[in-house]
Parts: sequence; structure tokens; C-alpha cells
Amino acid sequence: MIDCVEVVSRYFEILEVKRGAGRLAVSLGLPLRGGDLEDIMSSLYKDLTTAGCYPYFSREEAGLILYIHRPEAGARRWATALALAAATITTVYMSGLALADPSKGLSWSPLAYLVGLLLPLLVHEMGHWLVMRLNRVPASLPYMIPAPPLQLGFLGTFGAVINMRWLPPTLDSLTVMAVMGPLAGFVAAVPLAVLGLQHSLLLPPHEAAARGDLIGIPLMPLVMVLLGDALGFPSDSVVVLSPLAFASYVVFIVTFLNLIPVGMLDGGHIVRGVVGERLHQAISLFVVVASLLASVYIPQLSLFALLALLIYMMTGGRHPGAAIRISTPGWKSVASTLIYTLLLVLTLPLPLSLS
Repeated sequence: MIDCVEVVSRYFEILEVKRGAGRLAVSLGLPLRGGDLEDIMSSLYKDLTTAGCYPYFSREEAGLILYIHRPEAGARRWATALALAAATITTVYMSGLALADPSKGLSWSPLAYLVGLLLPLLVHEMGHWLVMRLNRVPASLPYMIPAPPLQLGFLGTFGAVINMRWLPPTLDSLTVMAVMGPLAGFVAAVPLAVLGLQHSLLLPPHEAAARGDLIGIPLMPLVMVLLGDALGFPSDSVVVLSPLAFASYVVFIVTFLNLIPVGMLDGGHIVRGVVGERLHQAISLFVVVASLLASVYIPQLSLFALLALLIYMMTGGRHPGAAIRISTPGWKSVASTLIYTLLLVLTLPLPLSLS
């Protein structure tokens, strides 16, 4: 722990150091550098996490206290990440085989489903990861999560995940980190969706009804509806999605799920970045109750309601916020919230009767 204290001494006067169970409590005096206090603490945060010291700044009756944790360094399990990636590529490709029709071109190949699904999901995680790296937030490698293939009722993957090992420094960094994943994945998915829709089939309703091999989709993200309108799809036609378009559809649905403002989903991170802890918890509870009530009248929304309920039960709607407790949301949080709202609207799943 001596190295951690030495790092702190470059930024602040140290009034007292207390050693407790697995952490230090450092009473901070005046800063030794000029500038905004939050900026100074953000710089200190980066130096501390680089040294393997995990900081938590709190203003208490005794003054400004810095708590420092130093957990065991997490190993970067490259072999595990590569094995999971190989397994996920295999199961997603197998899922693509169930949708493929090589006679209709590349957009109907298993490779199209593979790229259309995994590329935006990986870009999503890399959006998070780059902001974490910029702010030196301790985090794991991105891990892809395989799932049974479509032939067994799944999609071939449960997505990808990055384990954030510590809180981001400020509320601004929290909101930027949270919104960059969905934004990056959405931007990657849109051109793939356009290409996939251009190669989808348009059938008259009577012809679609006569076919026994089509499965109806109960919900359609608003962005897919808008893209179909922009491409001139007749309103009375039935769209048979190509594997590439179906992959984009899944990406937009998953993006919306992630944007639900509950607990520690991406949407929960963003809301916590702009409101206090209690209001965030109240919003989480309201969203869960509203989703459950809505699913009674619109059964297609049951999946979203159940996910919101599950996340709320896992976290109690709580969110720890940022490592610098005195940080306040700034213009970055405002911009992130505007982007978040736009993404939430564009990925909103509409019952097909309304779309």
C-alpha cells in the first residue's frame, strides 16, 4: 500500500493514513496542484488505477477522504477469450445455416448472419472498452458468450461482456462510457440493416399466408420500420428478412434491452450519471412496474418486462455511481443523455399492428 500513498502524495497533502480491512483511508489536505478539484482527482484516479490501486473519494464530516482498495490483479485470460470467441463464431455460423439460402446471394449466407450479428455486438463492447481505457478504468478483456444455435431455439450467442472491475472516475465518464457502446453498435448495425433489407423478400399478404415456412415477428424496432419506408417498401407487403437483416433486427432489439433505465444496464448507468442515487432507484422501480403493466395489454412486451424485473431483483435498483463522489454531471452527461434518448426511440420495438 506504500506505493499507493506515494502516488497520492504527488497530488494532495496527506493529513492521516488509517489502515483497515483490505483498504486504506487517507485524509486529504490541500491539493498540491492548481485547477479544478474534480480534474485533479480524475488525474489522481488514473495514476492510482495504473498502479493497481482502486480509489474511492468521499466528502465526510472529517473532510475529504480517499479510500484505496488493492485487490488481487485480475489475469488477462487471453486463452479463455479466444476459446469463447471460437465457440461463439461456431454457434452463430450454425444458426446462420438455418436461415441460409445460397441461391439468393451473399446476404442469405450463414456468413452474412455471422457478420451482421457479431460485428455490431463487438463494436458495442469496444465502444465501452475504449472509454474505459481512456479513463483508465480497470476492466477485463471483451468476452463473447456462446449460446445454442437457432436450430435449438436460441440465436447462437448471448452477446459479449466486459467486466468493469472498478467504478469510473466521474459521472461524466460514467455516462460517456455507457452511451458509447450502444451508439457504436447502432452505427455499425445500420448500414448492415440497409444492405440486409435491400436483399430481403417482399411478398403479397396472400402469398405469405400460403407459405407454411414463415415465422411471424411480433415486434419491429422503429429504425427498421423507418429504413423500410426509406427503401420504398409497400405498406401492404410482407417482408421476409434476409439472414443479414434478421441479424440487424436482433442487434436493435438487444440494444433496446440494454438501454432500459434499470439497475446497471447501460440505460441505468446513464440515468445514474445525471440523477442522484435515490431518484435512480425510484426510476428503476417505476420502469419495472410500468413494463409489467404494459405487458398485460401488449403481451409482445413480456420479454422486456421480465428482463427489467430480473435486473431490478439482482441489484435492488441500486447503482454505486462514480468513484469521485463529489463529481457532478457536466455537458458530457447532457450530450450522452440526448444521444441515449435518440437511441432509445430509434430502437423502440413496436408491435407490428402499430408499425
